[in-house]
Amino acid sequence: MLKQEVVSSPNTQTPICNGRISSALILGFMPAFRNRDSGEVRLCRSADGRLAHQHLFDALPAYWIAERDEDGCSTALVAAVEAGYWRGDEFWRLIDLLHPNLDS
Repeated sequence: MLKQEVVSSPNTQTPICNGRISSALILGFMPAFRNRDSGEVRLCRSADGRLAHQHLFDALPAYWIAERDEDGCSTALVAAVEAGYWRGDEFWRLIDLLHPNLDS
C-alpha cells in the first residue's frame, strides 16, 4: 500500500454545483496509479522525483509499463494498472469522481 504522508483537506461547501465538481471536493486529490493485481498504489512523480500535479508515467516501476517509444519513454501501461487519485487514505478511480460517495 501507499507509504506516503498525504494531507487531505476538510470538507467544505457543496461538492457538486451546476453540474461541476467544486474546488472544495478536489482539494487533497493527488494523481496516482494503482495496480489492481497487487493493490499497490503509486503517487505520480516527475522524472526528478517531485510529486506531480498530473498523471505521469515517469517514476512508475518498469513492470507496470507495457510499451516504450524509441527514446525509452513510457507510452502504455499494463492492463492491471489504472489511473486515479489518492485522497486521505484511499484510492479513487476516475469513475468514482462521477458519483462520489461523500460524508454527510
